[in-house]
Amino acid sequence: MAAASHVIRFPEVARPDVTVVMLTYNRWDLTREALRLLAEVTEPRYEVVIVDNASTDGTLDELEQVAGATILRNPSNLGFGPANNQGAGLARGRHLLLLNSDAWVRPGWLEPLIEVADCRGVAAVAPKLLYPDGRLQEAGSILWRDGRVRQYGDGDLANRPEYNFRRTVDYASAACLLVRRSAFNAVGGFDPRFAPLYYEDVDLCLALASGPGRVVYQPRSLVEHVRGASGTGGVQSGKIERNRRLLRGRWRSLLDRRPPESWRVEPSAMIGGRDAMTCERILILTGPRPDAEGTPEQRRLHTLAEAAGQRWPRARFTVASLDGDPVNRPDDLSDAGIEAVSGATSWEDWLSGRRYHYGIVATADSRWSEGTLNEAISASQPQAVRIALAGEVDLGAIASALGRPDPGISA
Repeated sequence: MAAASHVIRFPEVARPDVTVVMLTYNRWDLTREALRLLAEVTEPRYEVVIVDNASTDGTLDELEQVAGATILRNPSNLGFGPANNQGAGLARGRHLLLLNSDAWVRPGWLEPLIEVADCRGVAAVAPKLLYPDGRLQEAGSILWRDGRVRQYGDGDLANRPEYNFRRTVDYASAACLLVRRSAFNAVGGFDPRFAPLYYEDVDLCLALASGPGRVVYQPRSLVEHVRGASGTGGVQSGKIERNRRLLRGRWRSLLDRRPPESWRVEPSAMIGGRDAMTCERILILTGPRPDAEGTPEQRRLHTLAEAAGQRWPRARFTVASLDGDPVNRPDDLSDAGIEAVSGATSWEDWLSGRRYHYGIVATADSRWSEGTLNEAISASQPQAVRIALAGEVDLGAIASALGRPDPGISA
């Protein structure tokens, strides 16, 4: 037994809200840090189940340092999905938190996930994943027609506005994924056909969305992920391809409604893939954000945009504010699923990166209708319906352009 000073101790919780399921296979150095941070920064409303897949590097002995966790030791490596299913079978929490052994949680990470998971119609919630150096690793993922996936924002700056609003996604990595336990059980957990690994979490997310509820990306929760360090070795291209074909065969009708993969990493293709699940895309062009001393009319417009996002959840609302702080943080608009962009260095470049993306462009500040800005809108969004919004605006103009009844929302 290791010295008591080295023990990682988890709380004893009679009725945990969350069961953290962690699969281990070697790399105790990373696992120890993941468990230490989990214990130190997480509010005691959870339990921990560790499933070891026959580690060979001494991890099993080191797990003796962990107190307060349920530990299951497999005599052989069952693979990612089956071993996580074992852990889920031991859970008492109403939510499962699938956490890789190379994922390091940050303070305040759990509450935002539970907040969204408790919303009606949600089956799973994923955080913003970061590399240990602070770069973005994944803000949800994009699913292409052939079943390939791309981590949205991989390697980019983490605080850019396109990564800082809540949204429904096709898929998010199970490196850290909160799943309502009843939903996980309803779809039978991870499909063992994908064992030992690759694509089982994509399949799980699609299965959840087809029945129990949506999968949602929550940028208020931050988790670092080394990525790949908790696996069984290098990338095995043959198994990836086998499981991609398996996924494609199972979800053909859904995947046929997704765009083809873009081999060029250009903004318009990524944004198109990100928003493939939306039915309408509306760009609202305003003046300052309310926190930049906006006028009462501008405050009202933002309130109405938030209400519109709640009224039409499958619509993608982007509010672009001509002035304001370009550094973006989650706020009330992002919580409503609205992308809020302020003070871009070049609005012409920003619009060019979203060519042919919006069905409606609504202008609430006359400066957008003048000179080079107006030309950039016309050049990048020639297909869009253009409408002008007065200061005393309601949702009627947008509803009319959408061909929907006026929702009658007032500020």
